[in-house]
Amino acid sequence: MSRPLAGSGALITGGGGGFGRSAATRLARDGASDTLLGRTEATLRSAAEWVTQNAPDATPVQWVTGDSADEDDIARAVALADNTPLRICVCTVGGGTMAPVMALTDEVVSADFERNVLTALLAIRHSAAAMVAHGGGSVICLSSTAGGGSFPFMGSYSIAKAALEALVRVAADELGALGVRVNAIRPGLVPTDAAKPGLIAADETQRARVLREKPLARVGTADDIAEAVRYLAGPESSWVTGAVLPVEGGNHLRRAADLEILARKVCGDDTVDRALCGQLPERCERETPA
Repeated sequence: MSRPLAGSGALITGGGGGFGRSAATRLARDGASDTLLGRTEATLRSAAEWVTQNAPDATPVQWVTGDSADEDDIARAVALADNTPLRICVCTVGGGTMAPVMALTDEVVSADFERNVLTALLAIRHSAAAMVAHGGGSVICLSSTAGGGSFPFMGSYSIAKAALEALVRVAADELGALGVRVNAIRPGLVPTDAAKPGLIAADETQRARVLREKPLARVGTADDIAEAVRYLAGPESSWVTGAVLPVEGGNHLRRAADLEILARKVCGDDTVDRALCGQLPERCERETPA
């Protein structure tokens, strides 16, 4: 059986999460040697076992317990992944805060920027340095539909993902001559453990409202995203860089989902009502899906 990624090391940041685990499995099936980076060893061990079970011919999965926002931890993970020449890096770390713009604070925006942009920047810098030594490679960052337009009540998250996409374009432009490709994927609504699917998927009214805005009228799966990762990681996409690939049921063809109902559940009616009147509400710092 053809294994077009054999001999390629792959680093997956946020490797213990739903997106990371699925991406690692898909890459391993085609021969990549996976290294997972995440903050919780038990979660990483479970993800490694999942990959082994679902890609039985894969090489043993390695992992590093660390923070993707810590440069030393990223450097350690890249060094381990480079035991098999590092040619693939998948950045899945993200997440954000649901709140009206009038309720955002500098602490909230800074935290969302760190987890969505800084983590990707560190991974790009260190993985690219390793890839250049081997003739090049591919970096794939997970953005969001929120990065491509206005998403009311998700301003901080939307800002961070838009910045991530700008980073992808600039990095692709600068690193292209060195053989390093940098691309992004925009997932839509995909229930995973980290994405707290109950906030939307368990609410039939809210779920129906969201799905009406999707031409393909279904939520996605982590495997949908993993297939896009596999394409951008492999030789099939060798002439693709600086691109942002929507994998979200065609949602980019229509308006953003109406999230006011969800914002009221997360932040409270008083916060939303005051914000819509142009008043400064109380802080709202609950996280929303990655």
